[in-house]
Amino acid sequence: MIRALVIGGGIAGMATAMALRHAGMEAAVYESRGSGADGEGAFLTIMANGLDALRAIDADGVVVGNSFASRDVHIRNGRNRGLGVLSIPAPDPARGPRTMRRADLYRALSDEARRRGVPVEYGRRLTGADLSTGGVTALFADGTRAGADLLIGADGVQSVTRTLIHPGAPRPAYTGWNIVFGLVSYVPVDGGRDSYYMYFGRRASCGHTVSPDGETWWFANIPCAERALASIPPARLRERLAELFAGDRIPTIQAIAATEDAQITVTPCYQLLSVPTWSRAGMTLVGDALHVASPVTTQGASLAIEDAVTLARSLRDLPDAATAFSAYERLRRERVERVVASGVRRLGPRLPKPVQRMLRDLAVARRARRPEVDWLHLHHIDWSANAAAEAAAAEAAATAAGRPAPDGP
Repeated sequence: MIRALVIGGGIAGMATAMALRHAGMEAAVYESRGSGADGEGAFLTIMANGLDALRAIDADGVVVGNSFASRDVHIRNGRNRGLGVLSIPAPDPARGPRTMRRADLYRALSDEARRRGVPVEYGRRLTGADLSTGGVTALFADGTRAGADLLIGADGVQSVTRTLIHPGAPRPAYTGWNIVFGLVSYVPVDGGRDSYYMYFGRRASCGHTVSPDGETWWFANIPCAERALASIPPARLRERLAELFAGDRIPTIQAIAATEDAQITVTPCYQLLSVPTWSRAGMTLVGDALHVASPVTTQGASLAIEDAVTLARSLRDLPDAATAFSAYERLRRERVERVVASGVRRLGPRLPKPVQRMLRDLAVARRARRPEVDWLHLHHIDWSANAAAEAAAAEAAATAAGRPAPDGP
């Protein structure tokens, strides 16, 4: 039986451990923090494709039971004029996107992983790997070691595993903005249920959704230097946001003003377009360790879950780790790089700001009228299908199209 060390106890790590167990393998999770991620982060949406991937390993119920439906996005400009309504694609209403607190998602997946027999060890920060033992031995900062057949890096944006696989691996690039999140017991004028409201103001964008218990969950995208907001107290952040949206008629602003300090969090946003080397000598990557999509794609967690399920199927259906990792890469690389590329901001000629806003509003309205995202949200993973056959078919299609094969581990 294959034994795997999963480095990272976040969403990607727990999903990977569960998928491996579902495929009949052993997996143990090693997390660098001293405890879990309870209480950390703000909120996120698991898109239909992420929920579909969880369903493949019988784990979608833990998400549905801790979340609420999100069916569409009402897009408006800074004058609160409607630009369109973007329906979020789903196979059917019962299998559509779900919004939840990040901590609740972590807790649900963590509890389910433990229920399935996955051991989790905290305070184990990976520093190196010994490949001379016939398998992989993880070396941790506290001097301890752990050995297994495979090591899977689910250790996030600043992944150590990525550099162990390829010391020259690219690092994630800062997108140019931070996201501020908040939660407050206040319902703005635009407070319809099962919907997001997204506003493009004159200087920045923001939005909100309302949970079933009447709590508003909001976000604001702030253009700034990478660490510009790291040490700003919440009261000053509220002032900064008020200044940024001054003159805009955006209902989210009232929710921001009413939010208590303890309910405000900030995170810088990164993207990683492509990692040349995915695997080496019994080690591979999943989630943000492998690809970092801009938050505008709303796909970070969903892609990580897809990775987990596809990797487990590949290891189940291929004869050894090397061929399994190659199949995994063939099945995933084109899709994840397309998703990441879809969120990249492209810079055009510098135009007067009023013209920029007009062109932006026209582009947003056009997208709302003609959404082209089905390939993104309706991706389906068939757990019962043979991953080896799927990878061979993908290889043949890529060859016919003149696309190169993965380098392999």
